[in-house]
Amino acid sequence: MNLRTIVGVLALAALAAGCSAPDNGPATSSAPATAPSAQSLPYGGAPKVENPLPDTVFSDGPCQALTPDQLTFQLGSAVPGKPDNSAVPSCDWISPDTHARIGLSFFGKDNDGLSNVYANVRPQMKRFDVLPPIQGFPAVAYSTQPGPITNSCDVNVGVTDRLSFMVEAAPGETKLNKIDPCPLAVSVAGNVITTLKQKAGR
Repeated sequence: MNLRTIVGVLALAALAAGCSAPDNGPATSSAPATAPSAQSLPYGGAPKVENPLPDTVFSDGPCQALTPDQLTFQLGSAVPGKPDNSAVPSCDWISPDTHARIGLSFFGKDNDGLSNVYANVRPQMKRFDVLPPIQGFPAVAYSTQPGPITNSCDVNVGVTDRLSFMVEAAPGETKLNKIDPCPLAVSVAGNVITTLKQKAGR
């Protein structure tokens, strides 16, 4: 399951939650796809985000969430990001030399943050690791392969109980299927949080 597939799983799960009947009346056919879940957050075993960032931290889009210096550190050069908003706001960076890849997706408040991940992605994964908080924010790593040697790894970080972002990291060709890519994804996620915290004035 690649980045786009997991993005689709999360988006469809949010759509299903948004179309479910709320406590105060039946669902209607005009319910928007972006309607938040009627469930109280967090759910599914997900942790609460104790010190959330403001909702506005996602306003610039994922292609602005990694600085040239951060990209140079992670990929060897400050390659331009390729935006993709087909499911949710996403951006991809690929090293022209090693073909190492970073994907980043921003999940808005309609996706229920890490609760959606715990409830809907976790059952489909062969690897699901609850990570130590990244700069104070709860995070999980997961893959359809049992690992630790896999071709890519996804890390999802909750920045509020409703907002989360997902990093997919794949190592370069010489390291593909030879190393655990999750530490790379965690490192990139830390870079993203640094950028978002700066945007929030923290």
